[in-house]
Amino acid sequence: MSDVNEKVNPLLQIDTGFRSYLNAYTRSYQNHMVDGSLDYAFESDFAVRQKIMGLGGSAKLFKAVNSSDVSAEAKHLFMKCNQVGPLKYPEIYDKVKKCAERLELIVPIVFVREDLERPLAYSIASDLIEPCIVLTKQLVDMCSDDELTLLIGCECGRVQNNHCTFNMAYTYLNTLPDVFRPMDKSYSSPIGAQLRAALIQWVKYADVTANRAGMICLDKPGRYMDIMCGLYKKGFVDYYGRSQANIDNVRMASLARQIHGSTSRTLTVEGELTDVERFILAADEFIHCRTLYSWRQDVEDLDSVAESGQMCDVRTNVIVGNGGQL
Repeated sequence: MSDVNEKVNPLLQIDTGFRSYLNAYTRSYQNHMVDGSLDYAFESDFAVRQKIMGLGGSAKLFKAVNSSDVSAEAKHLFMKCNQVGPLKYPEIYDKVKKCAERLELIVPIVFVREDLERPLAYSIASDLIEPCIVLTKQLVDMCSDDELTLLIGCECGRVQNNHCTFNMAYTYLNTLPDVFRPMDKSYSSPIGAQLRAALIQWVKYADVTANRAGMICLDKPGRYMDIMCGLYKKGFVDYYGRSQANIDNVRMASLARQIHGSTSRTLTVEGELTDVERFILAADEFIHCRTLYSWRQDVEDLDSVAESGQMCDVRTNVIVGNGGQL
């Protein structure tokens, strides 16, 4: 009888944590993990997220986002929106499969949303639902094949790097009038100045990580800057509410050449650059990084001599504008 009592339910030994779930949701990208984060991820992205989780008020905010906001958003998507598949939006489904293959992810759930009148792409994930990517119908109609592939790749990167909860938390800050508005907001307490500042800071670094993922997914990663600038020139408004229809492709290409031609010690960027221009230039630095070509072995290194991931991050920190400091 005592032997029976000592037996343990094997189901209790299963790790049901969200991080473990996401690890199980992926295939072989564990070969690209370095010190707890993906090798293509911008190091400041991971570091600032760790800092945010230790700030006062963050636990309650993220609990509300995970338990209520994301669930309400997911309920709306599954009930009201069209799910992409081999028969419904097959051209989008093919792009999603390509991005998932290149980032070594299981193909995520993708919805096309027709009830939101703006060109927008975003992703949601929590302890309760599988990761989902959302594209508005207006965005699908506006984008070329390359533009759509880049945006889907960026959102796959956000799922892969656990950005979704932080992005949803950012919507409580109301920093820009066009920031995404979720279906439900369940957190009513004021957000402290330190947490607010950290989330705003983190967005700059998250952009770089997500856009690196998008670059990995492109057939020709070297076209990243032209494609991203083209999106904003068409009137694209991103999740954070930023837009820049007057962005100058020629000027941006010239700045990118100037940046790449500078050594790390002499590297400087114009002080009047917008946030959009900065993250595009910062992400474009990844085209010269060896890590990109470890993910895309079918693509030839543009310069034949690529820089290390660590050096790429050092240069990226300068471009983003924090002088290499967290």
